[in-house]
Amino acid sequence: MKGKFSVTIKATITALLFYFLFRKVNLQQFGTTLSNARLGVLLASFSILWVGHYICIFRWRMLMRPLMPVFSLTRLFEIYCIGLFFNLTFPTAVGGDLVKMYYAGKPSGLYARSFAATFLDRDSGMLAMMILACLGTLLLPMALPGIPVSLIVWFSFAAFIAMNIAIFTPTLHRLLTRLLHGVRFSKTAARVDAISNAFQVMGKHPRVLFDAILISLVNQLLVFTVTWVTAVGLHLHVSFLYFIVFVPVITLISMIPISLNGWGLREYAFLSLFSAIGIAPAPSLALGLVTDIMLLLSAVPGGIVYIFFRSRSDLQKMAALETDFP
Repeated sequence: MKGKFSVTIKATITALLFYFLFRKVNLQQFGTTLSNARLGVLLASFSILWVGHYICIFRWRMLMRPLMPVFSLTRLFEIYCIGLFFNLTFPTAVGGDLVKMYYAGKPSGLYARSFAATFLDRDSGMLAMMILACLGTLLLPMALPGIPVSLIVWFSFAAFIAMNIAIFTPTLHRLLTRLLHGVRFSKTAARVDAISNAFQVMGKHPRVLFDAILISLVNQLLVFTVTWVTAVGLHLHVSFLYFIVFVPVITLISMIPISLNGWGLREYAFLSLFSAIGIAPAPSLALGLVTDIMLLLSAVPGGIVYIFFRSRSDLQKMAALETDFP
């Protein structure tokens, strides 16, 4: 019941966001922007998006190696696609990262280590995004009316670094475990300890972590390129540097859990940021929508693969793991 209520609230907020967004734009100009789109360029952008997905799979497999048995790239590709499907299309509390963790850890039962590998895969991607965004604000200082872009980027980076220091500091993990035992949460303490041990194992493989960051930098440049090429396909002429700064901010805004899978929030961020540098509201909104639609289309194969993967007990087990690894 709680889950259905949450989905209903998010669906309502998403609908309201789109209602207000389309009230802000010239619908005729919006339609013209879409009808004049260069399909060949948009197809190229979609292809680059899939190159980025494959790089993510390679990075995830590399991070798994020190922790647990690994699958072939083909099998991981299937699991990654299912995770993508859940992330982008499923209005459910069971997120894509949890799905990836479950199917990767299912054969060995090493869910804590699968969690660590999946977390670090996402973590290295976020770190690369933050590094490039900070460099972007230095190369392209900007003062947008009402939008403290540089402040958002640098504050987020500082918070991200602080979080990672806590994750890789054994003393803090031991303190947390003692506190949990002290309040008789022994079962939770055991889970935290298992996850902590997995992170400490990865801390002994700095080369793997460094390579993961390098791969993530390449992947994030591809992510920025996808949005930039999409803009070119819509006849929008904007410097690539703006995408290095704007895309991370849009990503952070879309992570606020008030709408369905970030829909509406991403488009609002696209409209606000690109309008602030002189792009008309209608093309700015079109860029956000087309980018989201391409992401949605990239999730379709995952839905097809999931039909062959799923069993009746999977969703129940994933829900149980969500309690263990919130």
